[in-house]
Amino acid sequence: MFNAYYERELTHLRSLAAEFAARNPALAPLLSGGVAPDPDVERLLEGTAFLTGMVHQRLDDEFPEFIQELAHLLFPQYLRPMPCMSVLKFTPKVPLAETVQIPAGVEVASVPIDDVRAIFRTVFPVSVEPVTLHSVRWDRDDVARQSLLLELSFDGDDVSAWRADRLRFYLADGFSEATRLLLLLSRHVREIRVGAPDGPVTVLPPSAVELAGLRPDLPLLPNEDNVQPAYNLLREYFAFHDKFLFVDVRGLDRWRERGRSGRFTLRFMFDSLPAWTPEVHLASLALNATPVVNMFEDDAHPISLDHRQAEYPIRLSRQPGRQGEQIYRVKSVTAHAAHTGEVPYQPFGAFEADRRLYHVRIAPSVLGEGYDHYVGIPYARGEVPDVTPQTLSLRLTCTQGKLPEGLRLGDISQNADTTPARMSFGNIRGVTSYRQPLMGERLLWRMLSLLSANHARLANRDQLCSLLTLHLPEGCPTQGDQALVQRINAIEKFESHHERRFLRGSAVEGNHLELTCRGDQFVNLGDLFLFGAVLDEFFAGITSLNTFSALTLRDSVSGEILQWPPKIGRQRLL
Repeated sequence: MFNAYYERELTHLRSLAAEFAARNPALAPLLSGGVAPDPDVERLLEGTAFLTGMVHQRLDDEFPEFIQELAHLLFPQYLRPMPCMSVLKFTPKVPLAETVQIPAGVEVASVPIDDVRAIFRTVFPVSVEPVTLHSVRWDRDDVARQSLLLELSFDGDDVSAWRADRLRFYLADGFSEATRLLLLLSRHVREIRVGAPDGPVTVLPPSAVELAGLRPDLPLLPNEDNVQPAYNLLREYFAFHDKFLFVDVRGLDRWRERGRSGRFTLRFMFDSLPAWTPEVHLASLALNATPVVNMFEDDAHPISLDHRQAEYPIRLSRQPGRQGEQIYRVKSVTAHAAHTGEVPYQPFGAFEADRRLYHVRIAPSVLGEGYDHYVGIPYARGEVPDVTPQTLSLRLTCTQGKLPEGLRLGDISQNADTTPARMSFGNIRGVTSYRQPLMGERLLWRMLSLLSANHARLANRDQLCSLLTLHLPEGCPTQGDQALVQRINAIEKFESHHERRFLRGSAVEGNHLELTCRGDQFVNLGDLFLFGAVLDEFFAGITSLNTFSALTLRDSVSGEILQWPPKIGRQRLL
């Protein structure tokens, strides 16, 4: 970005210098020609062009900086890049006797890329159970038709000591097969039978199957305090739909008589198996898996706060092996001084008038690709600033930009600082592309469009399509992006009907939402179902408390109808 300013100023200076030398040959003989013959004069021109280029860029950036401050308050997620992502599977190095809990945020590393390891952290907490999955197959015998049979075994000695209430499976086949299986498990299960060969069978209801990726407490990226979670759901769907291919089977604590053989089965009984039922095999389902994001915590180089500058550049500490590191966000700012000790600062817009504040500005890097971050300490009008020298410590959330894009399957397999020692692991999905954040005029128009969408009622197809388009990934378009646009353009009609229904014995007002799409623009019916499931959660997230939303999705090509039960809204007014 800055190169254009520099080249324009240098060209302008050379042009003016040649014209001035032509008119005043006695005063400026060394300025004639396109390039000054004296290298010292040429260096002066280049230095002047560098300085004036930065001044010109700064003048052009005044309005975008104002927009950026508003974006920090209203839509901070659009000031963040979209890091590279994948899915990781943990495998115990030795058979387990008890459950091992791996919390969210555990760091893992990749094999070196140009002598640099990419650092990822887990998104979901993972309960690694002392259980091994041995087979996944359709059981078509005469006794149990229409069933999906999972054969498992305990690794521990005492079966009765296992206290897990759920198992989480990742649908690990290709997207087409995985979404078909997702639809079958979500909509066609009649019951789930859990039992051991030498024990009775426990029957679980269809509601025991839960789509883990739709849970609001399992965000893909760090939550922002002033961001509506429903909008994050759309962003996650368009950025990494594999997050929504995780399925929980709940209620296993109801199965108490587990026998002594150490083996058991999960049998999913279906009301019917359609013609498009996918083939399954052992690798179709994966235990102990979680999404991972190229993200980690780091400290910035300490800043000497002398109050002589409006803002200070944030410099990364540049630890060994962390080349290519970029700032995702400033997590915290703390000041250290001899007379006050440690004083935390709050981000500007935190609405805490009695606390010290900081603000962050993001600007295109002058020296290369990426963005530079600056921190400033504002004071209220009339406030007497504390000019005592202080040292600012900044805790950062960082990413490594495009570095991980070259990783292949299984490359995220190296230990990091917090990696559990008892586990081996590897990525079972390819790594997604890195996306730069929105800046400049693109940020302005995105923010204006979102503000307009927030104040407008979603009443027709055009408004819904416009809102969904706002959450598409930025950056260089890929084949996957074209498929996302195709899904949005497949929406043919959207209508909202006000209704009153009895829910849990009370009359509740809400909206019945009818959505019509062209199913041939999706990979299959499972893909259409996943699209509808995400929209159903989104509508519930933007619906006011004590009202409901109920979605009906129609495929205008096949005539298929998908319905979701009414959901009580979660949008708080204050």
